[in-house]
Amino acid sequence: MKLGNHTLLIDGNYFIHSRLFVLPRPKSGALLGDDNSKGQFIRKLSIDFASEVRKMAPFVNQIVFAVDSKSWRKDLFPEAQYKGTRTQDSSVDWTAVYEVYEEFRNILAKKGVIVNQVKGAEADDILFAWSTYLNTQGKNCIIWTGDRDMIQLVDYSKATDGYSLWYYNTKRKLIAFEGFNDIIASDNSIDISDEDLLFNMDSPSHEADRVKGQMIEWIKKNSIEIEEMNCDSFVFQKILIGDKSDNIKSVVTYQKPMKTGKMRTFSITDKQAQGILEQYIKEEGEFVIDHMFNKTQVDKIVNLIYRIVGHDTQTSILNRFNQNLDLMLLHYNTIPEPIQQEITKVIERDKNVEPMIMNLSQMEKILEGSSWLKIANSTPVDFDAFSGLDESETKSNNSSTTINNLF
Repeated sequence: MKLGNHTLLIDGNYFIHSRLFVLPRPKSGALLGDDNSKGQFIRKLSIDFASEVRKMAPFVNQIVFAVDSKSWRKDLFPEAQYKGTRTQDSSVDWTAVYEVYEEFRNILAKKGVIVNQVKGAEADDILFAWSTYLNTQGKNCIIWTGDRDMIQLVDYSKATDGYSLWYYNTKRKLIAFEGFNDIIASDNSIDISDEDLLFNMDSPSHEADRVKGQMIEWIKKNSIEIEEMNCDSFVFQKILIGDKSDNIKSVVTYQKPMKTGKMRTFSITDKQAQGILEQYIKEEGEFVIDHMFNKTQVDKIVNLIYRIVGHDTQTSILNRFNQNLDLMLLHYNTIPEPIQQEITKVIERDKNVEPMIMNLSQMEKILEGSSWLKIANSTPVDFDAFSGLDESETKSNNSSTTINNLF
């Protein structure tokens, strides 16, 4: 396997929300209720974006920024109340948040970042489509998010050599497919003379070695932890357990009285889900995602859940299983065809767009030409815009070298 350049796929909603709540709270009024706090916000967005681009620039040649729309899942399953337990913080001026968010996206688009928003689709759907498209083309991608739902997109295609990785920069965590560490550790370089090197600078072999070296340097320099994961198994267990953050219930929920007389709700635990998966593999030899769409295999899964967990009928378990499958699995068999067609259109339109990396490596360059640059540069000194950056970068700033001069 040879490593090539990567497309950086960014979960826009994770990016925006994770940076919003590190802003200092105003003594009065709503957060982002004035131009000063808006300037702080767009400064934070620009600095953090530029920081990651600088680090990844040697092995990233394309950037996609995916944005949520109202999800088709809410319309298809209104009774499930998908994400229905989420509430907005009333101390935040959300109109201002979305205005700044839109401004920031427009600024990125002018610098060559592919900004995609499709009616009815979540950012997850867009990132699924991009990662699948890239992998089928033998290309690689890194998905920058803090949303563990998207771990299911981690993959490696033996047919094309393309792969997808999940990256959570705050935790310095990279989740990869099984065998990735061996690829990084292996030495695929070939001894060639200086003369041969001169005439083979553009060869696929030389480029793969260059990218691999840059990735290893990025991993080591930023102390990134690599965890290999069987993502089919991850999805299997997640569908059985559900997702409280999205208000998706387990395929089995039941109540039992406590000693106090109060009723307590129980559902499938991580341990039970793991046991069901292990028993399924013991009986069937393996589990792959395609089994989720095979009636015979699904019936076997449901029967195992009934045998091991109980507390419900097989019909009820099957119904909840199928609903969770549609709500949680990012797959061509679950995302509605019209949504897929619209996403495919934007991928076809944007697939050859390349970013102006040098104009994305500094906060000033990102905001250059916009009205936000002056506002962002007037950020009060009590706001730590460098929160979340590498310790080495922060030290450089403290030693009179500004963060924006590091690239």
